[in-house]
Amino acid sequence: MTIAVQKKSAHIVDHVLYCWQMEDLIRAAQFQPAVLESWAEQQALQEGTDPQAEIQWMLDLAASLRASNATEHGHASSVQETMMELAHLHELLLGTMANATYKSAFEAAAPMLEDLSKKTDKQTHPVEQLMVGLYGWLVLRMKKEAVSAETESAMVGLRNWANALARGHMKVYYGK
Repeated sequence: MTIAVQKKSAHIVDHVLYCWQMEDLIRAAQFQPAVLESWAEQQALQEGTDPQAEIQWMLDLAASLRASNATEHGHASSVQETMMELAHLHELLLGTMANATYKSAFEAAAPMLEDLSKKTDKQTHPVEQLMVGLYGWLVLRMKKEAVSAETESAMVGLRNWANALARGHMKVYYGK
């Protein structure tokens, strides 16, 4: 089992963020198979997963980025499909399934979503805004850049909503 598969079955939002990170690493490596294989093998050894499966997953993700014309920006088709599933799940949890806990978490994150939408000209689904916000925050933290107390506070709402979305995913897709 690969890290990506583990993350997908444990926390779908973490899975998407992990895929986005790997897409960025693939681009940074300029799609060079030897570099990607080395990274995948190192990660497998650190995480205790199968190195060959990790290498194949990384190479497949790189191939999917190329096939999706996402070599400079954008996402692999499998990641896009997951995002569409999450957008649909979001609508179900707010509508047909009427999950009060999910709705509350989403509403608590609404002010941060409004701030995020003001920073872009592009209209995006709230789930995509969630991912962009979380990924931006993670990148800042990985770079060890300062994150304001206001942003950290706002991120609590996004993380709580992400966790509620992941719980909804577990319930709908895995019956857990």
